[in-house]
Amino acid sequence: AGQGRWGTNEAKMAKIVVLSPPKYLKLLNSIYADIYGYTLFKAFEEEMGSIAGEASLFTLGMKLKPYETIAKLIKKACAGFGTDELLLTNCIIRYQDLMPHVCVVHEDLYEKSVHTRVKDETRGDYEKLLIALLNKVAPEE
Repeated sequence: AGQGRWGTNEAKMAKIVVLSPPKYLKLLNSIYADIYGYTLFKAFEEEMGSIAGEASLFTLGMKLKPYETIAKLIKKACAGFGTDELLLTNCIIRYQDLMPHVCVVHEDLYEKSVHTRVKDETRGDYEKLLIALLNKVAPEE
């Protein structure tokens, strides 16, 4: 399905990620890295393209490194010209149960709190709403 084959069977690669439990994927990732010298993340980046590749990488990330994956998604929502308000809002609402951990990882990765990022990227009632949601599950220090 991937490394060492001629051509890439993207459907098989995606199916492995989608149907495999996190514990199995962690083991598979470790074995894959031992054999090929790089992780499944790198393999998927190289072997899969387009939206399917991005979706598979996101799913793999959510199973192997969920806090880091969500922190990167929050940064992505705020990157470039303008803020993707729908993505930012969805991240904060959808992942509320994980947000205390995400806030720690986000600060480690980007040296900036999620709260500060939200304040830098939003204004008015929308900013107040997102900060209130964040403070409910991960209060500012």
